[in-house]
Amino acid sequence: MKRAIAFLSLALASPALAAPIAIGFAPPTGQDLLYRIEQHRPVDGRDSLFRADRILRFEKAGDGYILHVTLRSLDSDAPGAGADAYRAALSPLIGVEHRFRLDAHGKIVGLDNVDDVRAAMEKALNAMVARAPEGSAGQRTAKNVLTLLDGLTPEGRLALLSGEVQPLLLFVDSEVDDARPRGVRTMAGPPLGRAVAVEGEATVAAHDGNRLTLQEDLQGEGAHVAMRYIVSAQTGLVDAQERTLTLGAQTLTEKRSLTVAGK
Repeated sequence: MKRAIAFLSLALASPALAAPIAIGFAPPTGQDLLYRIEQHRPVDGRDSLFRADRILRFEKAGDGYILHVTLRSLDSDAPGAGADAYRAALSPLIGVEHRFRLDAHGKIVGLDNVDDVRAAMEKALNAMVARAPEGSAGQRTAKNVLTLLDGLTPEGRLALLSGEVQPLLLFVDSEVDDARPRGVRTMAGPPLGRAVAVEGEATVAAHDGNRLTLQEDLQGEGAHVAMRYIVSAQTGLVDAQERTLTLGAQTLTEKRSLTVAGK
């Protein structure tokens, strides 16, 4: 999910009693990492699981890094069209390595093999359109993704393809202050419903050496979002993230974790 965060000072208090905590950017290099996203949300009145596993590896490249990302597997127990649409949207990426270029501050500035990635996706999506039952959820989703890819600018395509790894880099090369909360404004809603503006506070809930626990509590029109992050102040990466989104009567829960692959 593309996310814009604006941190605004909410406190008119006296100067902070503790110095701001600097979060650097020194990801582990040459090591395979497992990035798992597990989401539960209602589909046709039933709580359904959606899970994706990716293998990540950072390599130093000049002042920045190359981040290798490969979708390894997908799983869902959603009924019928829910699982079909999920697999149709993401299965063309299984086994397709993405080589994202990051600058020294952890910003994704390019996809070195964008032409290869796009060609692999279009080949898989066209095959899906050809073999899926006419008018099925899988076929409709594959056609929609093809149309989307064709209409995006290079910047939009990069944002789309990097969207699931961006949350790992959310706090890279920044500072947080455990003595004063900060304001957060963003958008929330999908996939439960339309996007609405939400805002609230971000706080440092715990600070243990290089390990930070950050929390956000955000509200908007009929929406409530609770976020919890475990961040390494040394690597700058979000090692774990939990999100609870409530929109009206519906609730989505999501967990993201970054661990050493094979452990």
